[in-house]
Amino acid sequence: MRPTLAAAIALPLLFHSAQAHHGWGSYDATKPLTISATIDQVTIGNPHGDLVLTYEGAMWHVTLAPLSRMNARGATADIVKQGAAIIVHGYPKRDGTKEMRAEWIEIDGKRYPLR
Repeated sequence: MRPTLAAAIALPLLFHSAQAHHGWGSYDATKPLTISATIDQVTIGNPHGDLVLTYEGAMWHVTLAPLSRMNARGATADIVKQGAAIIVHGYPKRDGTKEMRAEWIEIDGKRYPLR
């Protein structure tokens, strides 16, 4: 395959892939937030894990790290599980949506850095 033809095929695929995942610019790093709650729902996977927590009467969505980083840091699915008490520290969405990007989580007194 000629290089220009390969590029013509690959570039749209790369563009689509980049659009499918969000960047971190939508989170406000100037307003750190710490939430203590119980995990209502959890998904540990790729491109990253997610939690749903109830905090101050509202449902919060929490973006975690990718599966490989979670496992490497010890925050495995048997620890980060539904019903576990958790402290989450991170940055909220700029638009006021009840969502945050977690920098670290703490479960049973053990802190797990995610970034």
